[in-house]
Amino acid sequence: MDSSIEEGVRVLHLDPDRTAFETLFGFMAYWFGDYVTMRWTDNLDYAIDELNSDRIDILITEVIIPGQGDPTVFIDRLMDQPGAADSPVVVYSNLKEDMFAVYAYRAGVAEFFQKKNSNAYLLQYRFRNLFRMQFRTKLLYRQIDEALHRFQTAHGTSQSEIKDLNELVQEMRGELEKEYESRHKLEEEKKKIQSVFGMYVDPAIVQGIMKGDIALEQKGVEQEVSVLFADIRGYTAMAEQLDAEKVISFLNEYFTSMTEVLLGYEGLIDKYIGDAIMCLFGAPVYTAEHRDNAVQAAVEMQSIFDLWNQNWKQSYGISPHMGVGVASGKVTLGNVGSFQKLSYTAIGDTVNVASRLEGIAKPGQVLVNTDLVEGLSDEVRKKYDFHELEPVQLKGKQGLHRVWSVQFS
Repeated sequence: MDSSIEEGVRVLHLDPDRTAFETLFGFMAYWFGDYVTMRWTDNLDYAIDELNSDRIDILITEVIIPGQGDPTVFIDRLMDQPGAADSPVVVYSNLKEDMFAVYAYRAGVAEFFQKKNSNAYLLQYRFRNLFRMQFRTKLLYRQIDEALHRFQTAHGTSQSEIKDLNELVQEMRGELEKEYESRHKLEEEKKKIQSVFGMYVDPAIVQGIMKGDIALEQKGVEQEVSVLFADIRGYTAMAEQLDAEKVISFLNEYFTSMTEVLLGYEGLIDKYIGDAIMCLFGAPVYTAEHRDNAVQAAVEMQSIFDLWNQNWKQSYGISPHMGVGVASGKVTLGNVGSFQKLSYTAIGDTVNVASRLEGIAKPGQVLVNTDLVEGLSDEVRKKYDFHELEPVQLKGKQGLHRVWSVQFS
């Protein structure tokens, strides 16, 4: 296999309309460069053969295919292919039936996008997350193959030994497949719980509860995290210019675009407060990269916000700006509230500092505390300019505090 292809993600786009492929290919090339190799076909049999032969990592498909009948029959046939278990299927279609999207998700597709109504920024971040997941899977399989090769080298490479070893691997694979089947029903039940519970609780929390990493009990745990607050400047005055429908439409676009960025950097949305967002990095499950993830998310949020600003000016006649504050340090994590309603959140001085930094941030600015700056990896530190401001007095805090502004180098 070509090493450049092996290091990236291989995508096949099935669509009777080559123009749709060329449009999406242009986006992919701009967003991901050589990391993604993308091919087109209008032949279903060829696409199925590629899907089942491990020559692609992701299949993007239209569901309105001439000669293939009802889209539900088409998607069922596609998802029944053995290769669909390893290579995610993404629907990118002209079909406008919302209920079909539900059907497709139930059938097992990874993502569903309508061609005419899909926001380019959401496409970018959802594909990025999907590509990242597939790339990690490829690395895992490659590591297994390399380990098998090393074993063969160390313990003999005769044809009989290799055959015996391969037979052993196949037996183990068979046992794993049986175990997979036995767990399939349980996983289906879990998915039902997650789909319902996830409408009200952040998906990361649902996953933590299902895995047992988070207990549904009212006790706290001290943990080092990064806390991010983001808020729109002059929102109240701006909202007074718009009718209720446009206010809701704007807020949904704002929250959706910002949330996509935050989730892309493993952030946990703690809450939405009016027009503000509170997000945690390194919780509920601790990760040492929480500072790196938080500062990258903060700067990227400002970049995406600026891109959206052009659309908001045309659609609503407004030019909003956002301030972001991020602080790293210890907090208390836990379920806060009553038995009737619990909210998983963080409390403590670090949360207050992050909120205060957001409060003094100028439009378009990202402010962070010293703990975050001093704990960054060298790789992330080199990506940005960190400018230390004059020490400031934070509301409700004693003494002066060191504050840094962050922007792309």
